[in-house]
Amino acid sequence: MKHSLAVLAALATAISIPAAAEDASQVDDAVVNWGLALAGNVLPDGKLHKLRYPMCLLVAAEDQALAKTVAERVVDNAEQAGVAVKRGRCAPNTLIAVTDDAVGQLREMRNNYLQFYGSHYLQQLDEMFETETASFAFHEPMQLWMGPEVFQGQREVIGQPDVFGAAVVIEQAATEGLDPVRLADYATLRLLAPTINASKMPQDAPAGATTILTLFSDRDSAPNMMTEFDRAYLRSLYAMPRGSTAKAVMAHASKIALADEGK
Repeated sequence: MKHSLAVLAALATAISIPAAAEDASQVDDAVVNWGLALAGNVLPDGKLHKLRYPMCLLVAAEDQALAKTVAERVVDNAEQAGVAVKRGRCAPNTLIAVTDDAVGQLREMRNNYLQFYGSHYLQQLDEMFETETASFAFHEPMQLWMGPEVFQGQREVIGQPDVFGAAVVIEQAATEGLDPVRLADYATLRLLAPTINASKMPQDAPAGATTILTLFSDRDSAPNMMTEFDRAYLRSLYAMPRGSTAKAVMAHASKIALADEGK
């Protein structure tokens, strides 16, 4: 699988509809705060990055049937969330790799490739190497300091964070006995949205806010697929105007998730 991780080096060099005002009575503050924690303990007024350009996905695994199943599920999840997707031949800007010795291979890439680019991957990898063993997710950020720029009919917010490359690398041994749907749903959320690392997962999810992100920290009690909250988070992130605060995104997600759960 070493050849598949080489895509990370390439990613390192690569280059909506406004939501209605929230009804405070339908927003659960506990769910909002939980969402902010899941996104990486983001401040309420912080910004949540998202994939800037249409997703072109590469899934690499020794088990080709698994790779195909995961790819199909991730693309379907992305389209349901309102993420633009490229199909067929395209230059990958997103990668999911299931590989032996994920830590060793990522360390080798860090030392032999990524340092040449001054990539933000380096800081993310160094932080994850301290605690993570089963899964790694990181994004290559871009900042729009030279705006204003018009993107998809909307004027950009100066300094709005976006990503133009994202990767999820999972240790092969950690996937043994794991249903491909659970694996794909976990990878979808980590690939397309800011998420916290497994070792830092908050405990005791409030009602209506369980998450597939617990898959590698508590597999036995993790849900069998993305939850209503997981899907609401992605839908809100990609539907709300660029520059929306993290609290606004999570409030919108809370409203959607609780409404969907009550159906």
